[in-house]
Amino acid sequence: MAKSARKDTGMGIASIVLGIVSIIFCWFPILGMVCSILGIVFSVKQKKIFPTGIATGGLVTSIIGLILSIICLILWLIIGAAFISLFSAFSALGNASNYTLSII
Repeated sequence: MAKSARKDTGMGIASIVLGIVSIIFCWFPILGMVCSILGIVFSVKQKKIFPTGIATGGLVTSIIGLILSIICLILWLIIGAAFISLFSAFSALGNASNYTLSII
């Protein structure tokens, strides 16, 4: 009986591992989102087959990882837009023919 129960929790264990990995790698939003979506799929399948607390933990960690990955994606887009704006301002400054630079 224990061997059967252990066999039935495989997707739940995979979902919790993927959820933890998605939280750790949320700074790389695409990788974090892929891991969290796979974790959500595995935990939902596990809950249909054999509902366990591991499946619930996998679902929670995967959802947290997905939210963090989305937040990090938005932050990366904002930082990228700020750098593009900064570089375009410096290039416009470099194209100006009459400007002075003072240290004081």
